[in-house]
Amino acid sequence: MNWQKIHLYLHTFCRYFLATIIILYAYGKILKTQFVSQPSVYDMPIGSLDGFRLTWYYYGYCYWYPIVIAVTQIISSFLLFFRKTTRIGIILFLSFMINILLTDYAYDINAKEIAITLTLMALFVFFSDYKVFLKYFLEEPPLFQNSDRPKWVNKISIIKFIYIPAVFIGFFIMFSIMKKEYMSQDDFYGTWENPKTKERLHFEDLNSFQINKNDQSKSIVNGEYSFTKDSLILKSGDNNKKNYLKGKYTLKKADLTIATKTDNLKFIRIR
Repeated sequence: MNWQKIHLYLHTFCRYFLATIIILYAYGKILKTQFVSQPSVYDMPIGSLDGFRLTWYYYGYCYWYPIVIAVTQIISSFLLFFRKTTRIGIILFLSFMINILLTDYAYDINAKEIAITLTLMALFVFFSDYKVFLKYFLEEPPLFQNSDRPKWVNKISIIKFIYIPAVFIGFFIMFSIMKKEYMSQDDFYGTWENPKTKERLHFEDLNSFQINKNDQSKSIVNGEYSFTKDSLILKSGDNNKKNYLKGKYTLKKADLTIATKTDNLKFIRIR
């Protein structure tokens, strides 16, 4: 059995199959048969959308972005049809194909089988030429050698062994502190609904709140909130100086009661 010929036939088949199939997806984006949301989706709350509808709406929101993806797919297809340009074509193909595969799994899109097949075939083409890629990316000398750089640069280049860990660790610590300072979630955080009026009270980051009312003339109220051990104050208006709601509160996991001077408001946590 001539394994070299079998490899040749498989390699050629995979190249042409990948190049042919991906054109279908490219034309689907250009002719808007892909990433098209049905009219009913636009009236659905974002929290009720499944992964498929959410992804299709997101990618279909802008027309030119799918066109960019489609053009990239067409270029990779054209490159894969020719042996001399297969290497750059397969790298371009994998750059979007792996992302498609991860998206299908992350958002539970019913196209996983074809995505797996195309990715495995692309990896087969890529690793068939692994020696060339290994030599080019790892064994070839870098663009600038030590002899090309000033001597003082070579002397202080050891600083990178301090700078690189500092970047990775420093940014992680910085964002951890920022998250704790500005995005910490207290016990109020989430969406609460009044069972009687269906009014929704959202406690959000940075001690901000939003109230969605049924009265369309004044449907949304925004502002900031603060609280003590038993008191809750919601402020809105210019620079959040006006007290919109103030009262004593009782907070449990799924129940929030706010007792004001004139009313006793009850809310149930819905998320």
